[in-house]
Amino acid sequence: MRPCHRMAMMLVLALFGGCSASDKPQTRDLAPLSQGLLIPQLSGRVVDTVNLLLPADQERLSKLSQAYEQETGHQIAVLIVPTLGGETIESFCLRTANKWRLGRKGIDDGILVCLAPNERQVRIELGIGMNRYISNEDAKEIIDTKMTPFFRIRNFPEGLERGLERLMEEGRRLRDT
Repeated sequence: MRPCHRMAMMLVLALFGGCSASDKPQTRDLAPLSQGLLIPQLSGRVVDTVNLLLPADQERLSKLSQAYEQETGHQIAVLIVPTLGGETIESFCLRTANKWRLGRKGIDDGILVCLAPNERQVRIELGIGMNRYISNEDAKEIIDTKMTPFFRIRNFPEGLERGLERLMEEGRRLRDT
């Protein structure tokens, strides 16, 4: 049993008092608490689990991402989830980027754009290799100026497209480090 499961079981036992061996909680019952929101399968360049985008929007964003990858080698994926289930967007995006293994091996030049519309949260998760091109401050500025204005009026396809275009513009040139 992993240490986090042991700790969770000890917490449950402490909260509910003495349980007999037959009443002992099952570890699988605690899994959602310790593992967070399930990460969807990487099924394409745009993974929209809530059907926020029309198929034509998904195709347009996918083609944009594909052309950029062919040009630069940098991979960009978009993920839309309905909710973060109480997890921070930072934690969820990092787990997702690690599972999806975006970017080239040894270079870590992937980008994940994650949107959780129910919580009104968006994040651009940059692989370490992207720091040569885009800073975290740049990513925040792109969200604030290119994406959020469209998200406020519920034009998610336009906000995502403008954000991706700006990310790609930055990703095409090296920053002074």
